[in-house]
Amino acid sequence: STFKPIIAVAALEEGVIGLEDSVICTGKYEEITPNLKCWIYPGYHGALDVVNGIQNSCNVFFSEMGHRLSLDENGSYVPEKGISLIQKYASMFGLNETSGIEISEKPPQMTTEKPEASSIGQGKNSYSNVQLARYITVVANRGNLYKLSLLDKMTDSKGNLIEDFTPGIASKIEIADSTWDAVQTGMRRVISDGSAKRIFTDLEVDIAGKTGTAEEIKNNHKINHAFFVSFAPYQNPEIAMTINIPYGYSSSNAATAAKNIYR
Repeated sequence: STFKPIIAVAALEEGVIGLEDSVICTGKYEEITPNLKCWIYPGYHGALDVVNGIQNSCNVFFSEMGHRLSLDENGSYVPEKGISLIQKYASMFGLNETSGIEISEKPPQMTTEKPEASSIGQGKNSYSNVQLARYITVVANRGNLYKLSLLDKMTDSKGNLIEDFTPGIASKIEIADSTWDAVQTGMRRVISDGSAKRIFTDLEVDIAGKTGTAEEIKNNHKINHAFFVSFAPYQNPEIAMTINIPYGYSSSNAATAAKNIYR
């Protein structure tokens, strides 16, 4: 689910949904077989616009976005088109390459099939924590993709500067201010009104975030890896953070760890 803000950007920028448009969540997405269930099933979210889609992390909403991205100009369903657009926007946020840090890093893997499942972060999406943090940095600063570094500067034994590792901008994402507003507002509402509200009620700084779980089947048991991506302060971001707890079961555990780190 930490991938969903990228799909929100893609959907708005490609014009498959407007800021005032809504999708009806019935608890199950039935446009494809097998159906995709929302996490709230057998409950349902009802009508959701983009901001509320992010706030509620609605699988039906984002599956529909993936489906709409897969429709050609004649309204025909072309899943390869949807996958191509998902890859395009993931690449814009740096998820087609390693982050730039100076230690070994697993290369990212962009999805190659099933645009609806891919749009809720499933499919073949596979990214490291630092790659997710880099992408959230772009969301926080509204478009600047940096090459990350673990280093600040290198000096000689007398403290004279040899090399400065101040981050450089690798690229700039040019999208509408209204798109950034919608995505940032949705991520803020995850904290102020959504699934993470209980955890962050007494945190002294306003943050924006997105919960997520990555599923794994081990010894015939489904075990979730807990994820939480975020940035703070919401009004003037300085920090982006990704928390991943392998076999952490609930994203609330990752969110709680993030709260303590922000403190």
